Amino acid sequence: MALTIIEMLSKEAGAERRNLFIAASLSGLANSFVIALINSVARSIPNVRMHSFVLFALSVALYVLTSRYTFHRTTRLVESALHHIKIRIVDKIRRMDLQGFERVGTSEIYDRITENVTVISTSAGMIAATLQSICVLVFSALYLAWLSVPALMLISLLLGSGLMLFRSNQDLVENGLRQLGIFRLAFFDQLTDLLKGFKETRFNARRSQELREDVLRTSERLRDSTIKTNSLFDDNLIFSNTLLFALLASVVFVLPQQLELKSTQVTQIIAALMLSWNSVAIAVNCYPAYIRSNHALMALEALEQKLESGSDPLAKEALVSNPWKGRFSRIEVSRLEYTYRPTTDDGMNFHIGPVDLTLQAGEVVFVVGGNGSGKSTFLKTFTGLYPASAGSIRVDGVRVDSHTLAAYRELICTIFTDFHLFSRLYGLLDVQPEAVQALIAQMQLEEQTSFSQQRFTRRELSTGQRKRLAMIVALLEDRPLYIFDEWAADQDPTFRHYFYKELLPMLRARGKTVIAVSHDDRYFSCADRVVTMEYGQVRSIEQHGEGAPPPPSPEKPS
Repeated sequence: MALTIIEMLSKEAGAERRNLFIAASLSGLANSFVIALINSVARSIPNVRMHSFVLFALSVALYVLTSRYTFHRTTRLVESALHHIKIRIVDKIRRMDLQGFERVGTSEIYDRITENVTVISTSAGMIAATLQSICVLVFSALYLAWLSVPALMLISLLLGSGLMLFRSNQDLVENGLRQLGIFRLAFFDQLTDLLKGFKETRFNARRSQELREDVLRTSERLRDSTIKTNSLFDDNLIFSNTLLFALLASVVFVLPQQLELKSTQVTQIIAALMLSWNSVAIAVNCYPAYIRSNHALMALEALEQKLESGSDPLAKEALVSNPWKGRFSRIEVSRLEYTYRPTTDDGMNFHIGPVDLTLQAGEVVFVVGGNGSGKSTFLKTFTGLYPASAGSIRVDGVRVDSHTLAAYRELICTIFTDFHLFSRLYGLLDVQPEAVQALIAQMQLEEQTSFSQQRFTRRELSTGQRKRLAMIVALLEDRPLYIFDEWAADQDPTFRHYFYKELLPMLRARGKTVIAVSHDDRYFSCADRVVTMEYGQVRSIEQHGEGAPPPPSPEKPS
């Protein structure tokens, strides 16, 4: 069962619920006492005494103090609960495997977090105001009962009937909010296509036009759904004002005809009703925000469930077992397989393997093949990002399993085609700025960026330059196994030659093992072995090395 915003706050407050309830009750009592006091003083004008003013001032002071506590404490509780939710989501993302992460998608994660956290955050004042208003209404009802029980019964009957009609309209509002969530997510997906596919749309006018039409249709649906839902909110607001008119009419036109009420009693009832109506309006008008908050909380819970379902079944956060201590001599891949099964009927299965491969420390291996041959998928399975369907990986005879996967990943440093440069060098300790600056100069990036306070001063570079920054980070990590997925593809001829003829030999000389996806057949001689993949299968493994003639040498980077 989904958690409501009130239940979330109650859980977060713990033992403090009692203090919050007392503060809200005192606030409501002070508010109602002010109403009664004003009515009482109004009857005795001009013989107003000083003690009445003192009581008024004390009541207002009590109202201010208890209201401040209620509002401020509710805000703190809401933000504290949101903090816990955000940290839970972050931890669940960290525990996901890549397959589950790709299935959820970054658009949904961004939309669910940014949109719904904002909705819940802005609800803090609404919740405090509603809680306070309910207390005010309870004490106001007691005051009305003291003035006239029949008046209270009539007002309660009309108010209850009106609130039932108001609640029935909220079913339409809730359906509208669900539709809004669907259309908003679809719009963000298409906007992502537009932004990330900016270059591609420049070369295909029809693609650009069709994308625009899709965005237009989704935006129109989002617009119409928003207008319809907001109109329902507006209707509720108008209805609440109309309900006040009906209540006033009943007091003025109905009660005096049915009961023997003095004009002073009618005046007092009207005054009490008018002064307490603000609390009714607050409770009624905050109800849509309450519904929105509940939907936002349900959306975050649904996101958490999705993230939980994509958690890595093997990986554990801590290094449960680390038999290799940051080094290895031999990795054996035996009958390794991976099968991708789409979650929708229109998707296609994709299978790689079985793959048998043995890697020695200090060996350079190229993985080659056409697009869609399974190179990147194999590397993601080999590194444990995708869960293997069958087969095993052994490092120095020790099988990689749930107890050793975290330690196995600590052996590996990767630069995939969709790599990310972090805002600072997370995970690297005691990085010497001089060493980083030397690597920046080696990669010929000293005019584009520098290193200061554990971060690169500029990361918005070309793809090739960003790959060089990623290489700097990889060299600083100093892992025994490097995996480069088409690193040289976006480099100019000078740095392509540098990668194959200088960087890879340097890593080999340091005893590092390198697996590099490559299409540069003219540099295949730089590898000890070349593994060719086709349709997810290893078609051949060729020995290379220095026997093949080297390609011509462009100008070497200084």
